[in-house]
Amino acid sequence: MRVGRRILRKALIAGSVLGLTVGGSAFAAAATPAAQPATTCAAAWSSTTAYTASQQASENGTNYTANYWTQGNNPATSSGGSGSGQPWTSNGACTGGSSGGGGGTGTGTGTGSVSGLLFSPYKDVTINMNWNTYQMQSAASGAVLPVVGSGSLVSQDLPKLPALTVAFATGACGSENWGGVSGANWAAENVPQLQAANLNYVISTGGAAGTFTCGSTAGMESFIARYASPHLVGIDFDIEGGQSQSDIQNLVAAAAGAQAQYPNLQFSFTLATLGASDGSYGGVNSLGAGVVQAVLGSSLKNYVINLMTMDYGNASSSVCVVASGSCEMAQSAIQAVTNLEHTYKVPASKIAVTPMIGMNDATTETFTAGDVDTLASYAKSNGLAGLHYWSLDRDTPCSDDYASPTCNSISSTTPLEYTKKFMSDLGD
Repeated sequence: MRVGRRILRKALIAGSVLGLTVGGSAFAAAATPAAQPATTCAAAWSSTTAYTASQQASENGTNYTANYWTQGNNPATSSGGSGSGQPWTSNGACTGGSSGGGGGTGTGTGTGSVSGLLFSPYKDVTINMNWNTYQMQSAASGAVLPVVGSGSLVSQDLPKLPALTVAFATGACGSENWGGVSGANWAAENVPQLQAANLNYVISTGGAAGTFTCGSTAGMESFIARYASPHLVGIDFDIEGGQSQSDIQNLVAAAAGAQAQYPNLQFSFTLATLGASDGSYGGVNSLGAGVVQAVLGSSLKNYVINLMTMDYGNASSSVCVVASGSCEMAQSAIQAVTNLEHTYKVPASKIAVTPMIGMNDATTETFTAGDVDTLASYAKSNGLAGLHYWSLDRDTPCSDDYASPTCNSISSTTPLEYTKKFMSDLGD
């Protein structure tokens, strides 16, 4: 997903395959990891996870409890009990669970969960990133600010934002990068800040300009562990090209395997779609069809199909719902859900939608504030799994006559107007 998807749109029109289904859910705060019985090993300690007081981890067959906030301090060598100055207290030997060894695969207790409809704008981490520290920043409010933390966009302008989808990790799991920044460096800077801000987040991979692959359960578990915290609620796979069907099957299998270790996490698959209203039920293309079929044929339970409801192309009923000669964006998104549901029988609770706010790449397509009202109402009343948008950095006005990555090309809007309207309409 990114501004500039014309080639993909043409591929959609050429290879559209019919439809999807709808899903339902609402926001929920991530639960803190529950304490484990003394004889059962807690989630394996991870050097990239930030732990707060009273959270547990295991290392080499021993359970430990954090005395205060700590990250990167191995409990096996940094344990001394409360008052000792050491970050960990030993709780004694444990069995079962995950014995660890610093790999951080965990047992799933170190993540949050989604309960109900998840609203989380996408944030392109490469836009306004501090390239010295790798901290996420945004200028959507009118000035470049950290996304979270003291004096941040979230703390000052969006204190009730329920969640954020951060994009995109690309490459192979375990050696992934964020716009050239290693996964380890990006996570070390940003995961503790997201956790400290009490902001739920989704880690998104792939995108229109990159791919993400993962060929094993162990690789997926290691990938998740790098970003795990009680506020990690989902992993998103934005699949727009560059992967073979074998790559897709392996990715889905790896996610299905990881759900045993991370049973609370939502795994979403983000796909381009049409919203054909001519009775053909044209929706996802052949690539998307392969993804949907792989997911439905797997043992993955906590999945969501996330439809990119944007950039339909030249307005016609074969690609969208047409009004006054243009694609009507909210109604076309609703039609895309209907088409997916019709063809693949996916339940409403397993479908999310992601429009592009403001002007789309197809400049005759504009997602307006009125479209927010329509789509939010539909998502709530029909029990969709999620409602997102592309992207947070675009939620600021400008008079550009093209789809900019840093503004929405609607001069009459105000900074963060779309985000606040989504939140208001969804009752957050």
